[in-house]
Amino acid sequence: MKVSMLNVLCSEVIVWLEALVRYMPGKIGNVTRQKWFGRRFHNNGVVYIEFGCEFVTPQKMNFTGHVSIGKNAFFAADGGNVVVGNDTAFNMNVHINASVGGMINIGNGCLIGPNVVMRTAGHRYDIPNVQIRQQGHVPLDIQIEDDIWIGANAVVLGGVHIGRGAIIGAGAVVTKDVPSMAIAVGVPAKVIKFRNQEISKK
Repeated sequence: MKVSMLNVLCSEVIVWLEALVRYMPGKIGNVTRQKWFGRRFHNNGVVYIEFGCEFVTPQKMNFTGHVSIGKNAFFAADGGNVVVGNDTAFNMNVHINASVGGMINIGNGCLIGPNVVMRTAGHRYDIPNVQIRQQGHVPLDIQIEDDIWIGANAVVLGGVHIGRGAIIGAGAVVTKDVPSMAIAVGVPAKVIKFRNQEISKK
């Protein structure tokens, strides 16, 4: 009984400390977050973390190089894994969620715009006489290759593979794979052209 109470107390202390670290302002806050979370991530390159960011189960997150994360970002890996490559930047308010299983693997040199959502798990809904919230989830991996730009407010769903050099337009909802060098926009996202076609016209 004493051991379990001690564990609860330790967990609470960590939660309070982490809340203080998350919202610590200025350069001291930035350095403190880099050091604090750097020790908690599975693997840590040099991760610049802005004000108000939250990381759920950071020990399942692998940042392999220089990464920057904007204000109020939310990363979760309590049932899955998150892997991020070198020289990738996340803008503010991103929601990167690999909870309930699945992996989010983001390559090198990627630009993730503000308010982008990536979520590996979707709710099951195939039994009509059972409430959706009681049917569980279906986890599917998300694979983002190198040199990809995802515009503001885009949503990337589980099971999607985005090929190297692709661009996802602002507000797009990506439900299917996007090939390399493609530009995909809309709801659901559709390929409208390829970057190498633009280059050949010039």
